Amino acid sequence: MSHFRVVWPDEECQTEVEDGGVITAVVPFSLSEGRRSFPRMNMVTRAQTLFANRACPHCQYPVVEPLELNDAAINRAGLPIPGTSTLVGFRCTGCEAEWGV
Repeated sequence: MSHFRVVWPDEECQTEVEDGGVITAVVPFSLSEGRRSFPRMNMVTRAQTLFANRACPHCQYPVVEPLELNDAAINRAGLPIPGTSTLVGFRCTGCEAEWGV
């Protein structure tokens, strides 16, 4: 379990810490609570799945885009880290066919 600090300058909070005139609260959180319903792939399995599905099985069109959930890890700049979201399927850009992993 990790902790992060939330600043409430005007409100009372249960766990208060005085830090240079700013009242902060320590709030426990966990990244794994209720976020993911699919098992996480490791990097090798993800790369093998992307390679195996690089062409459409219906029309053999070579341009296929992966379908991913919106659960990617976020970096310090607030941007999603590529390759960390859950891969659930693929979509052909030629015939618009979709298939699962």
